[in-house]
Amino acid sequence: MTVSLLSAEFLSFSVLSVLVLTLLYGSVRQAAFLAANIFFLWMILGVEGAVSTTLFCLLGYGLIKAHLRWIGLRPVYTLSALVALFAYMRNYDMLHWILPDAILTSAFKTVGLSFILFRIVHVLVDARSGTLHGLQLATFMNYCLSFTTFMMGPIQRYQDFSDQWHGRTRAIDLTFEAHLDAVLRILLGLVKAHILAPWAESVALRPDANIFELSPAAWVVGLYGFYFFLYLSFSGYCDVVIGIGSLFGVRPPENFNMPFLAQNISDFWLRQHRSLTLWLSDYVFSPTYKAMLSGRSFADRPLLAGSLALMLTMVVSGLWHGTTFGFLLFGMTHGVFLIVYHVWDHVLVRRLGRKRVSQLRKTWPSRAVGIVLTFNAAAFAFLFFRLDTPRLLRLVEGLFGA
Repeated sequence: MTVSLLSAEFLSFSVLSVLVLTLLYGSVRQAAFLAANIFFLWMILGVEGAVSTTLFCLLGYGLIKAHLRWIGLRPVYTLSALVALFAYMRNYDMLHWILPDAILTSAFKTVGLSFILFRIVHVLVDARSGTLHGLQLATFMNYCLSFTTFMMGPIQRYQDFSDQWHGRTRAIDLTFEAHLDAVLRILLGLVKAHILAPWAESVALRPDANIFELSPAAWVVGLYGFYFFLYLSFSGYCDVVIGIGSLFGVRPPENFNMPFLAQNISDFWLRQHRSLTLWLSDYVFSPTYKAMLSGRSFADRPLLAGSLALMLTMVVSGLWHGTTFGFLLFGMTHGVFLIVYHVWDHVLVRRLGRKRVSQLRKTWPSRAVGIVLTFNAAAFAFLFFRLDTPRLLRLVEGLFGA
């Protein structure tokens, strides 16, 4: 990557884009935005990365149009091929276990591809279901490549993007106060990312830490520091791009809602990277859960079906986040957390009744215990974000005596 996010170059490019896009209209504005997005790709990825990423988007558009023309074309085959290409371009570590190194390559490895894949899948599914009307190539390409959400999201839905881009809905009110709020949102994000996040990183667990020589206090401080570092960096970035998008007319969705105050792990995922959670719920968990309940094996076992669907959803989330073994462990860990919580919730409701459980959870001791447990569980899971594969394998061996 030749240009870092939230750098002076990125902010200068964003200011120039806002000024140009607010002065243009119609197809000229559309073309200018597409040119800006492709130029942004070139800045951060170079020529090869920009070309391969653009071609991946065009392939997605072609597949969507093919499905709209030939209704008999089954999405499972198309999506499987698209995911396989995505995994190959991302060069996942796990591919080295099943494919010879001679046919693997990092030439097409890029960034932002995870967000593009989820956008393509969303548009394909919604287009086939009839909930998406009117798919224009230029709008689709700008939706996939928008420089505000290309790298780290949030994951915006095509309908929301298109409505704002074409003026059917407003990103913000046409008032001085609304635009001032957008600018202040950008400044808040810069403070988080450039002042608070580096401070948190200074006490965070180091990637090369000798994990078996750390004291319990060092473990706690390191994990908490890394958790705060991730939050401040990511939420700071989201604040900046939400402010920038608001100024030129396409406001990305909110992505964080004080995750540190989550009272259970399910609540955590509705507060942390919320746009990803909603996408996973709509396109992974819900269809998987419904399909399992419609079969004979799980028709009378909804709790088991829900647990398996949760684990699959979190595995997808982990692999979506990154290509290494650690991200797979991150997803599986959260899958276990969610299953334990939902089984516990099921047991409580059966014994006490839903009304009494709801009242119990509103009490301050219950809320305090829930917040503490959830905070520590989330901080522990982020360990798999931090350590590399060899250290994680040694940690697993040490924990289980392998």
